[in-house]
Amino acid sequence: MRVLVLSPHPDDEAIGCGGTLRHHYRAGDAVTVIHLTSGERGGHGLSPERTGPLREAEARRAAALLGVDALHFWRQRDGALRSTAALLRALQEVLTSKPVQRLYAPHGGESHPDHRATWRLAKQLIQTLELTGMAVPELWLYEVWTPLQRIDAVVDIGTDMAMKLRAIRAHHSQVEVLDFAAASRGLARYRGELLSWPEGEYAEVFQVLKP
Repeated sequence: MRVLVLSPHPDDEAIGCGGTLRHHYRAGDAVTVIHLTSGERGGHGLSPERTGPLREAEARRAAALLGVDALHFWRQRDGALRSTAALLRALQEVLTSKPVQRLYAPHGGESHPDHRATWRLAKQLIQTLELTGMAVPELWLYEVWTPLQRIDAVVDIGTDMAMKLRAIRAHHSQVEVLDFAAASRGLARYRGELLSWPEGEYAEVFQVLKP
């Protein structure tokens, strides 16, 4: 399987679907991650000019841990991300050259506006592909800031939880301020206990839109 992940900022991919991406890696699937922004406004005291390159370096370390094959930084404005025609065309070009069977993006109920913009971009991409007759991937929507209400798929990530946490902690500039690793572990444990018991201890959940 060929997989594409749309991540609003470096760390969203690890928090939202890091365990599932590691599962893809172990299955021999090809995983590409596009960070739409470099999270340059999330420096917690550092300037955007210093924060952007720092967070990109952290994202590269996290990608290596998750088994990501290709990593791209599109360097849109952090905090002002929009689903534009230019971004839509760029994504169409990516999928034209390398069609994917599954697309990951944040769900539409996320509280962060950049996450919602990424969701709109993913939805518009699917609609455009349908109109043009191109191959349409499944769209799997993940949770980061705001837990999902409707759940269509549950992925047991017990085998991959340790690597997911290592990937989250690779984003040092963020976890030093907010312990995303602990929060993600708690959410995955909650999902695993309620939705994957008794087989799984940890899980990630998704909304799924199929062609």
